[in-house]
Amino acid sequence: MQRTASLGILLLPILAPTPAMAGGPFDAFVGVPPSAPAASSAATQATAPGTAPADAAAPQPRAVRQRFGARDTVRIDVEGDWICDWAGLNIGQGRVGVAWFFADDVEWAIYGQGSAIWQTGQDAAAGGFDFELRWHFVQAEGWSLFAGVGIGMLEATEPVPTGGTQFNFTPSAGVGGTLALTDDTRLYVGVRWYHISNAGTSTDNPGMNGTSLWLGLSFGL
Repeated sequence: MQRTASLGILLLPILAPTPAMAGGPFDAFVGVPPSAPAASSAATQATAPGTAPADAAAPQPRAVRQRFGARDTVRIDVEGDWICDWAGLNIGQGRVGVAWFFADDVEWAIYGQGSAIWQTGQDAAAGGFDFELRWHFVQAEGWSLFAGVGIGMLEATEPVPTGGTQFNFTPSAGVGGTLALTDDTRLYVGVRWYHISNAGTSTDNPGMNGTSLWLGLSFGL
């Protein structure tokens, strides 16, 4: 018995596995459980040189553009206008303004305008402001139809029409349409009734009723 114990003590260093031997076929013989395989570290992969996070290379979603006529959108308008009373008075007018859609498909616009006036008697130049309300009652893909009313104030270098006054009011009403040229640009085309008079602020108030044909470009902001 004593000799057997001594033999076991001598064989113990041989049979005991060392760290270098761990995981070898000898483990099963001496009853050592197999070690777990080394798992790949996600953190190590994420910080490996030259490796970008997966979501960084993913395409970013394209910004959604608001449709034309959406509430709270603002546009810059540039317009040209020809006005004729078919009795010798002609007006060439240019307007630049800002339009605000305070409700879906309904815009309120304010314009500064300058005019050249050819009439019987003395021709004139004029300037003033216009306010216009438009309702786009038909909205389709790439185009719309609208109706509008407006009021303006005109100060001329000579009485307009001849025999009237230099300061006048300019109410108007008409219809028109828009056509998309790009995502942010619209072509406006319209026809309207256009009136010039001093609204009875003077005894001389011949007034003028004419037809206005106009077109313009509208740019989204």
